[in-house]
Amino acid sequence: MASIDYIVILLYFFGLIFISWLMSRRITSSQDMFIAGRNSSWWLSGISTYMTIFSASTFVVWGGVAYRSGLVAVIVGNMLGLASIVAGRWLSGKWRSLKLSSPGEFLTIRFGKKTVDFYTIAGIVGRSVHTAVALYAIAIVTKTLMPIPDDSYWSFLAGADGHLSVWWGILILGAICLFYTIAGGFPAVLMTDCIQFGVLIVVVIFMIPLSFHAIGGIDNFIHCASLPDGFFSPVSAEYSWEWMILWFFLNFFMIGGDWPYVQRYISVPTAKDARKSNYLVGVLYLITPLIWYIPAMVYRVINPEANPEQAYILISQEVLMKGMLGVMLAAMLSATLSIVSGTLNVYANVFTYEIWGRSHKDSSEKQRIRVGRLFTLGFGLVIIALALLIPFIGGAEKVVVTILTLVICPLYIPSVWGLFSKSVTGKHVIIAMCITYALGFALKFPLAGLVSPQLLDAAIGLLIPVCIMTIIEIIEYRKKKVAAGFLALDNIRDEKADHEPDAHMRKAVKSYSFTAITCFCSTLLMIAVLLTMILFTESMTDGVRQIVWVSIIFLMLICISYVVYRWIDSVRTQKEENGNQ
Repeated sequence: MASIDYIVILLYFFGLIFISWLMSRRITSSQDMFIAGRNSSWWLSGISTYMTIFSASTFVVWGGVAYRSGLVAVIVGNMLGLASIVAGRWLSGKWRSLKLSSPGEFLTIRFGKKTVDFYTIAGIVGRSVHTAVALYAIAIVTKTLMPIPDDSYWSFLAGADGHLSVWWGILILGAICLFYTIAGGFPAVLMTDCIQFGVLIVVVIFMIPLSFHAIGGIDNFIHCASLPDGFFSPVSAEYSWEWMILWFFLNFFMIGGDWPYVQRYISVPTAKDARKSNYLVGVLYLITPLIWYIPAMVYRVINPEANPEQAYILISQEVLMKGMLGVMLAAMLSATLSIVSGTLNVYANVFTYEIWGRSHKDSSEKQRIRVGRLFTLGFGLVIIALALLIPFIGGAEKVVVTILTLVICPLYIPSVWGLFSKSVTGKHVIIAMCITYALGFALKFPLAGLVSPQLLDAAIGLLIPVCIMTIIEIIEYRKKKVAAGFLALDNIRDEKADHEPDAHMRKAVKSYSFTAITCFCSTLLMIAVLLTMILFTESMTDGVRQIVWVSIIFLMLICISYVVYRWIDSVRTQKEENGNQ
């Protein structure tokens, strides 16, 4: 990486910190801190949900699958899109129809305090290790792309191989994410997700024509004789149609019931907005997986012998010029930091309202904000510490992630179940989860050599808890009893969720939306400026130069369109105000 790449990454992080400071000035209550005062627009919630699903594994793991197996990686992403649309139709609006301050509040009302404690403990243990592994993984990617010369002022950050030390990578990335999450709360998470989406979408789309140009065109890719048989098949031996179906349902329950996603559904003004946000995620995941994975698939033509998990990094180094490689690394960092910040904020939300809040019901808004920030700090430090410990267990992180799949995934199912079931109680949920964990770990290792690992994990994480919950449901349904928690949901129905927001809320939503679009367009503008500098300072072929020119024009047109729209909107708003006087 060149000096300009380091400058790009530093400017990117300064931008995140500046946005967090800006959004911290809007936080006047705990609802602002944790659900943006329900003022998030549907599309902003959708983009944030989209980015929460993203991680470094999108590039490293699934990019490796795309390099190795081809189109099947795209279909895997499409299944997630279909799951988002179905969850939007049946689940997200149902969450918003309840007047909740945190995802854990639903569990407290529906299943009782013991269930929320169980979920919080299991979630904190599972999520802390899972998030630590993600932070460690992106630190490894950063290390690979960031050599540090011995005579550099920053040489103390280097490891034995002359690249950025993994430890320093974890500490720096963790500290930045921790800072902006503590300062700006959930509003900062929304805005930084919007920035991260802008960086991600631009740099990957930019790589597509460069990748095809590197191999002489699309025809050379489609008709390349060196590509393996079945490269353009929608399934493979590793990822069969049976696995795809299980994957669809796993993601349906995840998007429909996992706390980070529920937090976004309850942050919008209406149930209709919650549904629309999921539809947006679904449409994006039906379209964008092809965009993400084309570069990795094309690299199979360039270098058939590469390490699959390094395919995205290698194609980036192959086709991107100085400066844009820094943007690519920023995009990879963005994908993981979004998960870290979302995890920190949602568990701070649940802790503040459902754990600490139980014994401090008369606490002020300032106290709740302070407690939420302190929990975020403590939980964040634990995640960073765990990430630092991962190198000491060698390659066990894959085993850790597999085990966590058995712990975390089953937790989504009872949450969704409780939205519809009249009979299931908190006691049933805890029993179901304990049986699921016992059976899951008992079956995982004996069957590991007999069944595809991917199919086995998906089956254990989905089929066992669903079967147990179904059995409990049938037994309790025959007793004709209605759980008290289900009846209690009537007390928190939000009548406003089915009506259009009032003028005050529309104004607040509009303010959040304009801030988010400004962040997005500012990101595009900075990338356009960088490309312009590259255009006039770097030598390149005529084909690459044409790609750069088209990219600059396209980015500038988006920014100019937004400026024109804001001007038209300000004129219209001024006329309306004058007419009301």
